[in-house]
Amino acid sequence: MRVLVTGGAGYIGSFTVRDLVAHGHEPHVVDNLSTGRREAVPGVPLHVVDVRHTERLREVFAEAAADAVIHFAGLKSAVESQQEIAKYYDVNVAGTASLLAVAAEHGVERVVFSSSCAVYGHAQVCPVDERASPRPASPYGETKLACENMLGWYGNLRGIRFASLRYFNAAGAAVDGSLGEFVHNGTTQLLPRTILAALGRGPELKVYGKDFGTRDGTAVRDYIHVADLARAHVQVLEGLTRAEFNGSYNLGTGRGTTVLELVQAVERVSGRTVPAEFVESRSVEPAQSWADTAHVERTFGWTAQHDLTEIVRTAWEWHQDQPWT
Repeated sequence: MRVLVTGGAGYIGSFTVRDLVAHGHEPHVVDNLSTGRREAVPGVPLHVVDVRHTERLREVFAEAAADAVIHFAGLKSAVESQQEIAKYYDVNVAGTASLLAVAAEHGVERVVFSSSCAVYGHAQVCPVDERASPRPASPYGETKLACENMLGWYGNLRGIRFASLRYFNAAGAAVDGSLGEFVHNGTTQLLPRTILAALGRGPELKVYGKDFGTRDGTAVRDYIHVADLARAHVQVLEGLTRAEFNGSYNLGTGRGTTVLELVQAVERVSGRTVPAEFVESRSVEPAQSWADTAHVERTFGWTAQHDLTEIVRTAWEWHQDQPWT
């Protein structure tokens, strides 16, 4: 398939582009390079275009002659979205509207959308499955849900086959050290922040909350290796052969890890102590969030393969070698 990958020069996108090539597909990357990097997608056509620029997108679609779209492009911080509400709706919702309009014009048959577990908000029961009522706790989560609903209408009214993949917490790097997450000291992602603190390249780790009612009082998350996420995108894209597969799918491991357990894993892998302090919890952060993945397993045969130790080991090896962290 000829696949247009928006945000394809970013973290998860670049891993997915690599997997698409390995499976014989022909990806074209659309990325405004606000966070993505050219060097992450060598040897692949790269169009430096913002998905909100509809006319430029039309030119790209005409050149790429894409059969399918994988849509990663967007903003992704629940905390930041509370301060930048309009920006998140503009980039995430208006950008998706622009993309889907042009995709439909050009006869695209399949769309895989990068959604988020943030659509669930403060899940009352974990593991959470797709039957749970979405109750986003942030503008970011609301934008992802709005895009899922928009894509559903394109499926119903335009015949596009689609899947919205609700990621839990992406982490890790390539096993061979060739690709990983490009981060900086201002990153909001827990694993890179923990590693930077252990390396002495970032500030002391702030642990938000210690009275969540979990097994050690800290928040619980489902960490999934980025390579497993990338493989899921390709597997789902190839498997979207019937309209009854349209819908939303959780992508996680089905295992919850507390913040302190993640810190301990970094300390085991690195042999270093992570300097940390407890601070007040943030309202946008749920106490617990991990996935029930039975739906994607039954429909597409996908399961995560990497465990927490592998996630931490690959991330540690990647980040300690990056001069820009």
